[in-house]
Amino acid sequence: MGRMKEIYMQILQANDGIPEDMTIGDILRMKELNIYHWQEYERAQERERIRLQSSEQADLGETAKNSEGESIGEKNN
Repeated sequence: MGRMKEIYMQILQANDGIPEDMTIGDILRMKELNIYHWQEYERAQERERIRLQSSEQADLGETAKNSEGESIGEKNN
C-alpha cells in the first residue's frame, strides 16, 4: 500500500488532482516511465506509438524488398 500511496501522491501533485481518463494501466506505465504529469505521459505514449508505427512500416518495407529479391533470384535459376 505504501508504494501505491506514494505514486498516487506524486500524480496528485503533478496534476493538481487525478486526471479524469486515467486508468490503473496508466498509473503502472507512468511508474515505469517515471513520468507523473498527465500531459507529459500522453506525449510519451504518442512518441512510442509513432516509433512503433515507423518500425512496423520499415519491417514491411524490408519484407517486400526481400520478397522481390528472392523472386528475381528464383527466375534466374
